[in-house]
Amino acid sequence: MANYSERYRQLLLMLIMMMVGLTIGGVTLTILYQTSLEQTRQRLLEMVQSHARLIETMARHDSDYTNNLNNSELRQRFLEKILDGLREVNHEFQGLGETGEFVLGRRSGNQIVFFLRRRHDKTDIPFLIQYNSSYAAPMRQAVDGKSGLIIGLDYRGVMVMAAHEPIKLLNVGIVAKIDLEELRRPFIFAAGIAFGIGAVVILVGGLFFFRISEPWLHQVQETILLRENRKRLEEAQANLQEKAIYLDNILSSTSDIAIIATDLELIIKYFNSTAEVFFDLSASMVIGKTVRDIHLQRGVDPVRLEQSISSVLTDGEYRYEIKNIFKGRELILESRILSMLDQNKKPVGFLLVAQDVTANRRAQAALIQSERKYRLLVESASDAIFLADADTGIILEANRMAEKLLQRNLSEIVGLHQTMLHPPEDAEYYSRIFHEQIQYQSETLEDMMIIRSDGCRVPIEIRATVTNLGNKRVILGIFRDVTERKNIENSLRISQQKLAKAQMIAHLGNWDLDLRTDYMEWSDEAYRILGREPQSEIVTFDTFLKILSPQDRPVVEMAIKNALTDPYPPYEVDHRIIRPDGKEIYVHQQGMLILDKEKTPERFIGTIQDVTVYKTMENVLQGMNQELENRVAQRTRELERSNLDLQQFAYAASHDLKEPLRLVAGFVQLLEKRYSKLLDEKGSQYIAYVVDGVKHMDSLIDSLLAYARVERFGESMAHVSAESALDRALRYLGRAITEAMATVTRDPLPTITADEGQLVQIFQNLLGNAIKFRADHPLIIHISCRSVDEEWIFSVQDNGIGIDAQYAERIFVIFQKLHARSLYDGTGIGLALCKRIVERHGGHIWVESKLGLGSTFFFTVPK
Repeated sequence: MANYSERYRQLLLMLIMMMVGLTIGGVTLTILYQTSLEQTRQRLLEMVQSHARLIETMARHDSDYTNNLNNSELRQRFLEKILDGLREVNHEFQGLGETGEFVLGRRSGNQIVFFLRRRHDKTDIPFLIQYNSSYAAPMRQAVDGKSGLIIGLDYRGVMVMAAHEPIKLLNVGIVAKIDLEELRRPFIFAAGIAFGIGAVVILVGGLFFFRISEPWLHQVQETILLRENRKRLEEAQANLQEKAIYLDNILSSTSDIAIIATDLELIIKYFNSTAEVFFDLSASMVIGKTVRDIHLQRGVDPVRLEQSISSVLTDGEYRYEIKNIFKGRELILESRILSMLDQNKKPVGFLLVAQDVTANRRAQAALIQSERKYRLLVESASDAIFLADADTGIILEANRMAEKLLQRNLSEIVGLHQTMLHPPEDAEYYSRIFHEQIQYQSETLEDMMIIRSDGCRVPIEIRATVTNLGNKRVILGIFRDVTERKNIENSLRISQQKLAKAQMIAHLGNWDLDLRTDYMEWSDEAYRILGREPQSEIVTFDTFLKILSPQDRPVVEMAIKNALTDPYPPYEVDHRIIRPDGKEIYVHQQGMLILDKEKTPERFIGTIQDVTVYKTMENVLQGMNQELENRVAQRTRELERSNLDLQQFAYAASHDLKEPLRLVAGFVQLLEKRYSKLLDEKGSQYIAYVVDGVKHMDSLIDSLLAYARVERFGESMAHVSAESALDRALRYLGRAITEAMATVTRDPLPTITADEGQLVQIFQNLLGNAIKFRADHPLIIHISCRSVDEEWIFSVQDNGIGIDAQYAERIFVIFQKLHARSLYDGTGIGLALCKRIVERHGGHIWVESKLGLGSTFFFTVPK
């Protein structure tokens, strides 16, 4: 170990020397490289600035031979002349190392033109690079009029150090550059050489150091080892002497363990006093003899002894029991044979250890019998049973119901702390309860929770007892799953809450009168109806009678008396009560008498409801009903008068209005017949207008009469076949359908309750409307009917011109037309007449249509 430590220190020292040498060399090279880089920067800047000033001086000198340097043509010639001279000079340029060069360029639009011959390809042909290219960064700075030095990519894509300077007189830039690789190469080479030389020097020095220090190191190590070995030997001797004393004392003091030591031949070398007692032999008699002799004297099978010795040599230990008769009683000895080993782990003898376990075996047999009875009792229990250490809270035992309750195996339960059966957030609370339980010896706990293996929480009730089991205090806990009971209690609580809420909403309370004790129980809402705080006082039957209104008390007492005498029908009465604040309210009471097995009145239960609002509304409704009856009578008289006026109007329209109209029509026809030859074309046209107006007026009067007669002259409702009504309408429209070349289809139609004539009128108007407003393509009309809830829904569908959705309601208004008379004739009353007829039947009519896509008219007739 010391040798390894010294070698480690030597290697560490060499590594430190190598790191120091390399660090010094690296720092030196870095300083030299930075110095060289700075010198190159200064050199490039001085060269590019001196060349730029020289070119400017030449340009100013040659400008004396030109009259206008701003002239572009002269300027171009002048620039070419200067460039020719620069090219000749640049051909001979050898400075700036192997990669250094001068570049001259100017901007031309979005490009930079380079003029001088490039040192790397030996050509004088100008070449172009995009102005924004990353390869033209130095020249871009120069032509933009900026002076300085940058490190970047040149036109070859190589990293260079470049100094740039503008030549403003010629509007060009000059760049002097050199590759960074050329600047770094000598330093990289020098670093490699320095590293190699340093490594060789350190390696040679290390070998020399190892060779010189080797003998000295061996001497140091040997000295250290000798000192350590001498010290260990002294300590071992002292420990051995101490252990020998301890062992002798232990072996002599073991009064219940027999110890026998032998060599490999089983010759006894040691025989303690307990062995003398167990085997009834003295040590002087057996030392020097073999163990086989003792076993033969005690009736032990010698074959079993040989097997045990073989097992010890193989496994290092062998256990067996010896039954011996000692002083007239059977003695059971638990024996072990162990092999004794030397420092090299080789056996040098055997150690026989025997202990009297007679009492333990008998106690174990009794305990096993007791445990069987206990287990039978515990496993037959219907509740989960846990046994926990009272001092530590660790679960020691549990039954099968506990496994079922927790959904865990017994091996998973035993060893848990009892608080781990419960939710972690309640662990502190449960721990405190368990300590109180130990203190007060016994307690029943409710509203507890346990957690099953799947995380589900189960409500339980615990009955626990602290008792002694042998020399150990334990907690015996009986856990009962109360999930079903909790669900019932929860359902009952929810039901009671719902009942209380419903009673509060309905202002309905309940009461229960015990006729034997005169005790009367009221619900919370019943207290509120009586004007008292819930459960604030005891309200007896006498108390209730005292708060009755004096006018209603006799009625209530008589109703109760009748109910007690004859329980059928149940007690029911409306009356008033007076609250403590003096307010009088109306209540409605119902009650039922409960009889016992002997048919004797036992209890009287019932309800009480605040009906003050209803009574108030009843009084208001009575007044409103009377007012409504008066209004109905007045409206009836007005309606009769209106119907009479309508009859007079119909008579006037049919006789008084049409008579002058016929007179006008007759004289106009005579005028046309006798004087048509004397009238010019315009006069004849005027007469035609008058005749047409008279005809239209006559048609309007007829339509108006039909509209007015819907209610008065309609027939009574009867069972009508909608099929027959549709057939009649189709016969009336037969000629129009033929001329329009229309196709009319139908679904089966039902028999309904209606005015047959008016139903025919509806079909006729809707079919005529579809024929009138047909499109250019062939007309198809389809009639159908379906049953929805309590009404029939008829539909008449066509593929005509359709209706704009914004006019869907307007078309059912009398005299409302969407088209001029020149396009479609008519009075505009047909759909209004349909609407009036449908409303007379208790239905409604509407249309669904899109312009250009046809229309579907729907109307309903109640069943």
